[in-house]
Amino acid sequence: MRVAVLGMGNMGRAFAARALERGHQVTVWNRSPGRAAELVVNGAVEAQCPKTAVIDVDAVLVVLADDAAVLDICLGDDGVLASLGPAAVFANISTVSPDTARRLAEAGPDGRVLDSPVMGSPVQIASGLGGFLIGGPLSAISALDPLWSDLGAGYTHCGPVGTGATMKLVSNLLLITGVVALAEGIATARQHAIPDELLRNVLAHSFVVSPASKVRLESLIDNTHPGWFSPTLARKDLRLAIDLAERAGIGVRIGPAAEALLTTVIDAGGQWPDFAAVIEALT
Repeated sequence: MRVAVLGMGNMGRAFAARALERGHQVTVWNRSPGRAAELVVNGAVEAQCPKTAVIDVDAVLVVLADDAAVLDICLGDDGVLASLGPAAVFANISTVSPDTARRLAEAGPDGRVLDSPVMGSPVQIASGLGGFLIGGPLSAISALDPLWSDLGAGYTHCGPVGTGATMKLVSNLLLITGVVALAEGIATARQHAIPDELLRNVLAHSFVVSPASKVRLESLIDNTHPGWFSPTLARKDLRLAIDLAERAGIGVRIGPAAEALLTTVIDAGGQWPDFAAVIEALT
């Protein structure tokens, strides 16, 4: 298939690399040039603007940081949605609010706009192990069947436009608060002279720690906090999830507490790669 990938962050580059590896024709674009050099060497074409990137493609994958960035390039007379070809399907992989997902669908061609956030890390994406949570019409999803199977390990159709975004935010709420709870446990154990090696041995095999939290066990212990999901991005997703809950009348407590800890870390100015750095707010 002819695929345009817009956004060359960690996830966008992983999707583009995977698409190239699976034999698709790939066009890439990024607001700041120079992020796609390795992809171009491997056969991708780099477009100068979003509008030219989506000309004559079968699928457009948008992988950007937040709602504002997505809306900025997608809406308007010269935006991505107005520039789609007559049969192209638009899939927003970015984690955004359900309201933004619905706004994109309303602005785009009828029946060809999907919210398709993915569960998985860039490493998993590059290996084809990510799972998509898709909101939108089945006809548009089916049109990209070869792409879903090449880029990921399958998808779940969540319902109409906006439901994919909702499920991703709920999932990230559970992920982030779970890691914050694990950070509290590690910080407490350390203050009672439990060595890191014992923490690794016990927690890595403990059924009380979720598989998603175990992925960040080493990043919590390692004081450089390696990873791919920055505190700023994690807080953005957490705020979107909290807003969903509050608008539904849910009296959320754990999410706002996790948000406050992330804000403490962000305000401290450390450029941590991963939100596992939340443990720094506890010590």
